[in-house]
Amino acid sequence: MHKLVVPRLSGVHRFACRALYRALLRQCAKLPDATPELRTCKWHVQHRFQKYKNIQSPSRTANALKAGYEALDLIHSASHGDQNGIHRITTIISENERIREQVAAAQRAMSKANPPKPPSRWQKKKEESRQLQQQTARRHPDAIPILSRPRPVVNGKRRIPVLVNARGIPFLRIKKPQPKNLSGVIRTKLEKRWKRIERRDRLKLELLFCKDEDHWDQLTDGSHAEQESWSEEVNSAIREVNRQVRESDMKSRQLAEAMWNVVLEERKLAAEEQKRESTDT
Repeated sequence: MHKLVVPRLSGVHRFACRALYRALLRQCAKLPDATPELRTCKWHVQHRFQKYKNIQSPSRTANALKAGYEALDLIHSASHGDQNGIHRITTIISENERIREQVAAAQRAMSKANPPKPPSRWQKKKEESRQLQQQTARRHPDAIPILSRPRPVVNGKRRIPVLVNARGIPFLRIKKPQPKNLSGVIRTKLEKRWKRIERRDRLKLELLFCKDEDHWDQLTDGSHAEQESWSEEVNSAIREVNRQVRESDMKSRQLAEAMWNVVLEERKLAAEEQKRESTDT
């Protein structure tokens, strides 16, 4: 079986294409400026190379290279004042412009005949969610602390928040979707706690090596053992990490209790407002 060669992955092929591309651009710069159509020759060369850069078919690649070398000979002759070459280039450029205008007109007519479909309900919901994420990327300057609830008076029906546990991080959800800045705060706290746990695990592994060092010092120094052991500093670091983890967990617990009291107060006020409305009607 013949070996399958992908042209765009071949170094020889890429070198040849780049050499042809540079040669065409150099010859385009030498074209006479008297004819306005020749000024767009460089753009047409760049456009064609950009259009055909992902060709994988060997036959199409060979045809494109053949057309490129023919164009190089034509532009070279036109740059030296050959009127036949200049006339042929201007004719090709004019024909391409006419075809582009026809295609653009056909596309415009097709778009008018077939107007775009209105977005579906799912697409509208997705776009609204994307816009909300952009709007809530930062904390609103007039936002009040969540623990300042419950509000004595609200406009419309009172929304009772829901206490949510996000892997140990409590927060009150008023409505969905969740604001982006709130998601960022939760993610930052979780990553910080997890880094402390990973540090504690590394220190526990280092502690085993430190105990071996202490044992070796006792065997070699005898009665003149060092007062400060290798394990002492590592144990101190482990205790510090455990203290930080306990403090963060305690703060989360206290915050959860405060938020739960907010939920209870909101429920109480909502029940009173509902009872008041029923008596008024």
